[in-house]
Amino acid sequence: MRSDPPEELLGQLRQAGEAVLFCHVAPDGDTLGSARALELLLKGLGWRTSIVADGQLPARLGFLPGLSLCSPERFALPENAAAIAVDVSSPDRLGRTEALYNAAARRWVIDHHGTNPHFGQINWVEGDVSATGILINRLYRALEVPLSREAAVCLYTALSTDTGNFVYDSVNGECFEMMAGLMEAGLPLAEISRVLFREKREDFVRLLAVTLPSLRVTEAGCVAGLCTSLEQFRQNGLDPAETDGVVDYAIDIQGVCMAYYLHQQGENAVKASLRALPPYRVDQVARRFGGGGHPQAAGCTLPMPLAQAVKEVEAALHQALEEQKTHE
Repeated sequence: MRSDPPEELLGQLRQAGEAVLFCHVAPDGDTLGSARALELLLKGLGWRTSIVADGQLPARLGFLPGLSLCSPERFALPENAAAIAVDVSSPDRLGRTEALYNAAARRWVIDHHGTNPHFGQINWVEGDVSATGILINRLYRALEVPLSREAAVCLYTALSTDTGNFVYDSVNGECFEMMAGLMEAGLPLAEISRVLFREKREDFVRLLAVTLPSLRVTEAGCVAGLCTSLEQFRQNGLDPAETDGVVDYAIDIQGVCMAYYLHQQGENAVKASLRALPPYRVDQVARRFGGGGHPQAAGCTLPMPLAQAVKEVEAALHQALEEQKTHE
């Protein structure tokens, strides 16, 4: 059931002041697109704003209009500023910005993760929507602020990236109602969708060339995985920030319903991206390893060598697959 923004939040937003928007660690299209669209909304209402994040702006999202990220080490929280966590599923997902957020006198949360523990003083959490960008779009409507072309680009980025370009099970009619509004606001759909889903940076293609030979398909062809070692990154001059989307090459294999991509960040640190096709889900697997996410798209970091991580993730996916099959 679709719900309107909380009146308490709307009342606060109508009183212009200063706000700091917080993205989650290793920011993606939803947290960045939603934060920038919210920033544009607030500026239109007379607010002074900043956006902080533990992580850099991914190169492939460099087109987001006017987006500027502040590093927590170089940022001083303005007095009486409202801190707004945007698409942040839990306090630890703030990373190195958590202390800044907690220091604010006013702390709000806008998020679409059902597992969110409501760590703000005002919490607008809708676990059944496809992306936090949908909630920001509802804010525009509730506050009767027209969408600019720039805001449309940001909200499309949020929505399309968190729905896998509208293929995840969470996609519903509101997504396409929202898209109609974004198109009316001047969204250059062909241009932005090509950047997001078709264009590949040279570094990404080189990463694929190194990674694809690692392909493993197990459990009667239902689970597939890829991995990249720290040594491979170093020897080939590859950028670990260019890994977004590699896991899709595993989940897109015919017959596969669960997939993983592991890339080594340190001798005992491996980042895992997990995917599933409906009705299967991988969020519970991610939580088992201290991570989280959505039913069909989740992630975590494993404190172990790469070879061990491959074994443990495969075992966990096999177990989850069998358990979910028995409940079909």
